[in-house]
Amino acid sequence: MKIYQYLVGLSLVVMLGLSCKKSNPGTTTPPTDTTTVKATAKDLLMDSLYLYTKEVYLWHEVIPSYAAFNPRQYTGSTDLIAAQNEMTAIRALQPQDKKHGYSFVTTQAGSDAIQTGADEDYGFFIKAAALDKALPYDSVHWFVEYVYKASPSGTAGVQRGWYISKINNTAIGYDDASVTILNDIFFGTGTSASFTFTKQDGSTVAMNLTKAAFTANSVLYTDVITAGAKKTGYIVFNQFFGAGSVTELNTAFTDFASKGINELVVDLRYNHGGSTSTQDAFADLIAPASANGQTMYTYMFNDSLTAGKFPLLKKKPGFSNVSFLPADNTQTFEKAGSVNTLSRVFFIVSGETASASELLINNLRPYMDVKLIGDTTYGKPVGFFPISIFNYAIYPISFKTVNSAGSAEYYDGFAPDKLSPDGVNKNWGDQTEPCLGAALKYISTGSFGRYAAAEESNQRQMAAQKLYQPLNSKLYGNKFTGMFVVKPR
Repeated sequence: MKIYQYLVGLSLVVMLGLSCKKSNPGTTTPPTDTTTVKATAKDLLMDSLYLYTKEVYLWHEVIPSYAAFNPRQYTGSTDLIAAQNEMTAIRALQPQDKKHGYSFVTTQAGSDAIQTGADEDYGFFIKAAALDKALPYDSVHWFVEYVYKASPSGTAGVQRGWYISKINNTAIGYDDASVTILNDIFFGTGTSASFTFTKQDGSTVAMNLTKAAFTANSVLYTDVITAGAKKTGYIVFNQFFGAGSVTELNTAFTDFASKGINELVVDLRYNHGGSTSTQDAFADLIAPASANGQTMYTYMFNDSLTAGKFPLLKKKPGFSNVSFLPADNTQTFEKAGSVNTLSRVFFIVSGETASASELLINNLRPYMDVKLIGDTTYGKPVGFFPISIFNYAIYPISFKTVNSAGSAEYYDGFAPDKLSPDGVNKNWGDQTEPCLGAALKYISTGSFGRYAAAEESNQRQMAAQKLYQPLNSKLYGNKFTGMFVVKPR
């Protein structure tokens, strides 16, 4: 059986009941003799996080013995924070994990939201950018990046390209105080706020928004742009959720096929990743028919999993005879849909384009011409499967992916073919937006072009984006970034 044939994340195996013997301090099993202080629920959580991570972690050799690591030393104001502190200590043992903060812990509800798109918030997100092409901080605003259709902000009519002028009558600018307010509003315990937005025409609108439950849509926008004999399908895809995302993709590509597209632009600029199964479905829709039956990519696990040495995971229902061998974990293309004439694809990307998004790019490169427009991607060729422990879910990095050409180590991200600023002050589909405009220019002329005035403008805007990135990162750090195995096959 293949590892991706199971939805991982079932009930906790009680660790202290695994053995009636005193553990050797050099093993990974916590002490179980009667002289040990009785374990609390928090102790069991900390032990379980350590033991499961030690077993499945891609870089498991860097994790020391139970006695040396002492998982119960980690504390916090809540059990979740204590577990997060322990995972931070594990990340610190591996440079790539430490640098990017890949492995994490969340609640079971948070894990479910990552997998399904079910959420409870305002339903939009923001990014600092300059309204014009100058650098001064007084020209910077927090623009709406995207809005989920069924969310409170979506039903209220909030649009990409607007920016926040005030929250609860407090002016929002580009400074640490404003970022503190924004983090509290978007990720704090409060459930409502008053927003004043400024539209593209300079007019303002005030809205009282309340966080509410909704299911996020993955496809934010689609259009077919016709220029002469060229019909370009444009799709903005924001997250690789589960079956709902696949349904949205199938609907979009059915429409593309009916309208006879012969070019494709996929906008992944804010896509932080998600389900590899959904990535598979997306790749199958884009790939040429000649890729059918060919290798898409292979999951690679640590040597213990590959050798069948995972005694704790084997106690999880469905894992007693799972194989982690590469041969059993290779995904092949299964061409889907009726868009069969594409020889190339354009991806709009940014530093937020991560994980499953990068997997999609990497998987298609051996089979078609792939052009990247925007900025260098995040750099995450690794992923995880969630393991449930009590009411929490741990996500230690447990695999990397390798495409059919052997490409796997893109920790520095993918550099764009055309460096282009993010026109976040323009709504989806606006052909004057720099990234979409660059793709359409190439499609119509066969070149991105290098007009001096335009290049100078782009360079100023790119410099501004780099300048604003530190404060943007203080918000992005609260968002999920990754790819995971989630859906039975």
